[in-house]
Amino acid sequence: MKRFIVMLACLGLLSCEKPKGKEAHPAVPQATVSDQGAKIVFPDDPKTLSFFATQQVKKESFTGHYSAPASVAVSIVESSEGGRRNTVLFDDSRLNSAYTQFLQHLININTYKVNLNRVKDLAEHNAATGKEVLDAETQLANEEAAITEQEASLKLAGLDPAHLKTPRKKEVWLVCEVPESQIAEIKIGTPCSVTFTAFNDQKFDTKVDGLGAEVDNITRMVKVRIVLPNPDNRFQVGMFAAASFALKSGNSMSVPMSALVNVQGKDYVFVKTDKTTFERKEILAGQQLDDKVVVLNGLEENAEVVTKGAMQLKGLSFGY
Repeated sequence: MKRFIVMLACLGLLSCEKPKGKEAHPAVPQATVSDQGAKIVFPDDPKTLSFFATQQVKKESFTGHYSAPASVAVSIVESSEGGRRNTVLFDDSRLNSAYTQFLQHLININTYKVNLNRVKDLAEHNAATGKEVLDAETQLANEEAAITEQEASLKLAGLDPAHLKTPRKKEVWLVCEVPESQIAEIKIGTPCSVTFTAFNDQKFDTKVDGLGAEVDNITRMVKVRIVLPNPDNRFQVGMFAAASFALKSGNSMSVPMSALVNVQGKDYVFVKTDKTTFERKEILAGQQLDDKVVVLNGLEENAEVVTKGAMQLKGLSFGY
């Protein structure tokens, strides 16, 4: 019995000894996140810190290109019936309906204006009553109010009703979308070039013809209209293209696109403030020029912005 107890005690002591030559691996040091994710501090570990690359931000003047996908939304072709108005083709049946109603309202308005003038003239000669004049004025006002719905539909699609209602040469209207942050640099008359998927070896130089009437609430994009002559009908409604704009920036700060992170519609960069510390900064981003984006606010000159590893810092900062 004593021998059995001694053997159990020895086994217990052996089990408590750490195996020689197999030391336990130390725990990997973790970053400390504070200020609701705005500050991230790493241990002073050269291997970990070498993963992040930074670039010092400076003010500079530069020119770049912004490219946006586009498509032929409208084609104006010669009418087979002749006449002063050409045929307008749309890539969206709803726009075609809006345009047809728009033209009908224009005709009605002209008719009601003639009728109102006639009734007023009769009233001056006591051949019409005041009520008849009021009815004619109401009829004209109602028609003028009704046309605004179709005008709004066309404008929100990036089209110009005023141009559509006048005789036009054979041409196509392309529509592309540009971010709200870029639109300040794009105006009517801004030069641009267009390449088509169907004619990818050709570039067509033109200018911006007009801008849409609103900024999309969700995408924050603005429609831009571009017009190209189409005398031989080579460009067809619905064709895909790309529009390229040459944009200039004055004495501005910019960061590479790799430094930018977006969370819930807000733009951020991470700044290295000392050897082991990174801080999150919310910025106001301007236009994108090639692989850079202009910073309008939120960043100081000479800041060390993280250009490699920003996505990893985003995960630590926002928790995903």
